[in-house]
Amino acid sequence: MGNENKTYSIAIRLQRITHEDAYLSVPLTKDVTKEKEDGSLGIDFEKLVAEAVKLSQDPKVEWKIETVHLEPHPVQHPKPEDRKSFDPMIDD
Repeated sequence: MGNENKTYSIAIRLQRITHEDAYLSVPLTKDVTKEKEDGSLGIDFEKLVAEAVKLSQDPKVEWKIETVHLEPHPVQHPKPEDRKSFDPMIDD
């Protein structure tokens, strides 16, 4: 076999980041409210968000992909033995 069939390649680790969004209703309960200085009730935003995150784990929540971003992974290292690497020069 001659050098005409020989190819060279460099492996690079990429990172694909997918952003999804979902709408959900958070019940207004005492768990997400706080008493204000004037005695009235207000929404505790941190607790509201925490409850929304908890509710978002329900499999009935409809998640939709907003964006997909592909970039070089910030940490490059050799491929682990249990991972495959795509090589367009090799037919599987």
